[in-house]
Amino acid sequence: MKQGIPLNSAKTASSGSAVKSVALATFRFLRASSTQASKLPGLLQQASSDIVEAWAESNPSPKP
Repeated sequence: MKQGIPLNSAKTASSGSAVKSVALATFRFLRASSTQASKLPGLLQQASSDIVEAWAESNPSPKP
């Protein structure tokens, strides 16, 4: 679930609000990154399996 940061010129004028906005954006980015990173082991396993299969298929059949 993605949520945008509401831009309000009155709020961003104060340094406290700007710092909070940057912190929130940073934390949301980190959370989204960690979610994607948790999917990485499965993707790497699938890629490894695909590479092994492609290698086996590219090997010419041994002639008797």
